[in-house]
Amino acid sequence: MLVFQSAALRRGTKILFQDATLTLHQGEKVGVIGHNGCGKSSLFKLLVNELETDDGTVHIPSDLRVVATKQSIPEQDISILQFVIEGDEQLTYWQQQYNQAVAEGNNELTTKASSELDNLQAWSAEPQAKQLLTGLGFATSDFDRQVNTFSGGWQMRLALARALMTPSDVLLLDEPTNHLDLDAILWLENWLKAYEGTLILISHDRIFLDSTIRRIMHFQNRRLKTYQGNYSAFEHQLAEDIRLQTSQQQKVDKQKAHLNNFIRRFRAKASKAKQAQSRIKQLEKLQDIAITQVESPYRFEFISAKQTPNPLARLEDVSIGYNAPLIDNINWIIQAGDRVGIIGVNGAGKTTLLKSLLGEIDVLAGETWLSDKARVGYFDQHQLNQLQPEATVMEIAQAAYPDEREQELLDYLGGFGFTGDLIKSQSQYLSGGEKSRLVLSLIMRRELNLLILDEPTNHLDLATRNALTLALQSFTGALLLVSHDRHLLETSCESYMLINNGKFDPFSGTMEDYTQLVLSQKSTNSESKPKTSSKKNQRQQAAQLRQQLAPLTKQLKKLEREQNDCSDKLQTIENKLADPAYYEADKKEELQVMLIEQGKLTNRLEEVETAYFELLEEIESVQSETEVSS
Repeated sequence: MLVFQSAALRRGTKILFQDATLTLHQGEKVGVIGHNGCGKSSLFKLLVNELETDDGTVHIPSDLRVVATKQSIPEQDISILQFVIEGDEQLTYWQQQYNQAVAEGNNELTTKASSELDNLQAWSAEPQAKQLLTGLGFATSDFDRQVNTFSGGWQMRLALARALMTPSDVLLLDEPTNHLDLDAILWLENWLKAYEGTLILISHDRIFLDSTIRRIMHFQNRRLKTYQGNYSAFEHQLAEDIRLQTSQQQKVDKQKAHLNNFIRRFRAKASKAKQAQSRIKQLEKLQDIAITQVESPYRFEFISAKQTPNPLARLEDVSIGYNAPLIDNINWIIQAGDRVGIIGVNGAGKTTLLKSLLGEIDVLAGETWLSDKARVGYFDQHQLNQLQPEATVMEIAQAAYPDEREQELLDYLGGFGFTGDLIKSQSQYLSGGEKSRLVLSLIMRRELNLLILDEPTNHLDLATRNALTLALQSFTGALLLVSHDRHLLETSCESYMLINNGKFDPFSGTMEDYTQLVLSQKSTNSESKPKTSSKKNQRQQAAQLRQQLAPLTKQLKKLEREQNDCSDKLQTIENKLADPAYYEADKKEELQVMLIEQGKLTNRLEEVETAYFELLEEIESVQSETEVSS
C-alpha cells in the first residue's frame, strides 16, 4: 500500500532518515515516535506530497485518499456543523451541483447529482458530523455557531472533526490529543479503534498510543525502524536490545537496582488500598523505561530538602475563581510527603487552585496558609515566556545561580540536553521543549520540599517525559501534579483530588476508575436536556462575553497573523532548500544565510505558537467562567 524503497529525506543539510525500506499495509495502525526535531512532521509532509524524497522512493498509489489535519483554519462565516460536513469534498461537490441544477431547472444534472448523493449516503452526513462534534466536546447548542466565534483551541478540535469526516484510506494525525479533555481523548481512542483505514499517528501520550496503535515506526540514528505491537511492547523490545549490549550492562544494572530499591520502599509503606496497588503495578512497568533511558542524553534529578514542615499548606473554607466561584468550600491540608494528582476537566479550576494556594490569585472567601519553611518549586506554561528573550541558556542559569562555577553549570545543563552551541543560544530561539527543559533545570537545582507541576509535559517528547517520570520517583517532598498525561499521574501520584461540578474532594479510585467516571458523565450529559434561559439574559451574557474577550481576541488575531507570516516565509525558504542548485560550491554563502534564517524563523514560530496557546487557555478560562456564572 505505502512502500518505502531505500528512501531518504533531508531538511537542508540535515539527514532525517536514509535507507528506509518498509511497507505499510491497509488497515495498519502505526505510531510514529522519535525525539523532537527528528523528522516526524516532515514524514507527514512527504506522505501528502508536500515534500519529495532525496533518495529512493515512497510509492503512494494515485487513487489513495490520504487525509491529514490542517494546522490552522482560515476565517469562515459558516456554522461549525457545515464546516465539518464540508470535510467530505465529494459530497459537498455533488450537493452544490444538485443545488445549482435545481435552481437552473437542469433535470438531467439534477437526476445525476441526486444519484451521486444517494451513492454517497448524503442523508447520513449531518448525523455523522454531529456525532463527531459531540464526541470532541461541542454542545448541541454550538452546532449553529460560526467557526470564527470559537477560540483557537476549539478550532483545532474543529480541524480534527473535519479530518475525521473526510473519507480516507490513510489518516495522518499529528498530536491530535493536544488541548483535548480526557473525555474527548477517550472518545477519540474508541473512534480510531473502529477506523478501518490505515492510521499513522504522532503522539507523546503513551497510553493513547497503547490504546490505538499496533505497530511502531521509530526514528533513531537517521533510520526508520519498525516494531510490531503497541508502544509498551516497543519499549520492552528496545529495552531487551539494550540489555544485550554488554557495553551498557553496568549502567543497566545500576538503573534496575535503583528502581527496585525504590519500589521495595514504596511497597513496604503502602497499604492495600486500590490506588497503592495500582501504583505498584505502574512502578514495576518502569523497568523498561529505566533501561531505555540508559541511552538518553537526559539526566534529571530533583533535590529533596533535608527538612520539611508538616503541614506544608492549608486551605480553610476557601472559594476560588474570578468574578464568580469555580470551586466552593475547599478544606484541604497538604502534608509532608503527599503525592497528589489534581484531576478534572479543562476549565474546572485546577490551575486557579494552584495559583490561589501560592497567593498569585486572591481567594474569593476563606483562608490560605503556606508555611514559611516551604521550599516550593513551581512549573507552569507561562514561565516559558518569562525567560529573557535575548539571554543565552548559560546566562539564564548563571542569573539563577550566581554562586555556581561555570563548569558545574555546564555539566549540570548537559543533563538537560544543553550542550555545544545550544548553551550559547538565546532563549528566544529555543523550541517549546527546550524552554520547558530549561525551566525544569532551574527548578531542579534547588532543594525543595513542595513541588507543584502544572502540565509539565505539554512540549516534551517521550524521552524527556520518561526522564521526568523517573526523576519524580525518588523525590521525597510533597508533590502536587496537574497533567493530562495519565501515565505520569499513575506513576507519580499516591492519591487524587477531584474537581467536579464546583466541588473539590478526594477521589478514592485509580486513573482507570476516573476514566470510567468521565465516560459515564459524558453519557449522562449527552442524554440530559440543556438548560434554557431567557433570550434577554442570553443577549446580555453574549454582550458581556464579547466585551471581555475583545482585547484577548485582538491579540489572538495578531499572533495568528504572525504565525501565518512565519509559516509563509519558512515555506519560501524550504522550497529553495529543496533545489539541489543551492548545494553547489558557488552557493555556499547564500545557503548558509538561508539555513540561519530558517533556524530563526522556526524558533520564532514555536515561540509565537506557545504564546498563542497560552492566550487560548486564558480565553477558554474566561468562557468557562461565564458559563459557570450563567
